[in-house]
Amino acid sequence: MSSMEINVGNFLEDNRCVVCSGRNELHMSWTPLDPGMRFVVCPNDQCKDFAWLDPPMCDRAMQIMLRLLRMRNNMEKEILTRKKRERMLWTTLGTNWVLFVILLFSQKM
Repeated sequence: MSSMEINVGNFLEDNRCVVCSGRNELHMSWTPLDPGMRFVVCPNDQCKDFAWLDPPMCDRAMQIMLRLLRMRNNMEKEILTRKKRERMLWTTLGTNWVLFVILLFSQKM
């Protein structure tokens, strides 16, 4: 393990909040400023204890992470759009079947 690598398990066990002595939680940032960077934060909202685990990324890594993040967000939007369209098509299909059955039985009478 290099000097830059951190054993997260040991770090979280040893790293407690300086204000309330609670165990810090591990999170990952997905904001455009810090994509993919891990950090620890105290779960107690009054403490505001915060620390980055990862060193800053180089410009090229930042560009790649931002592009991947943008692609993921676009795919999630596409999935939502397709799910809405699928619901609309199922609703239309169901309505058509109901109308077909009504029309079929009304002609037999």
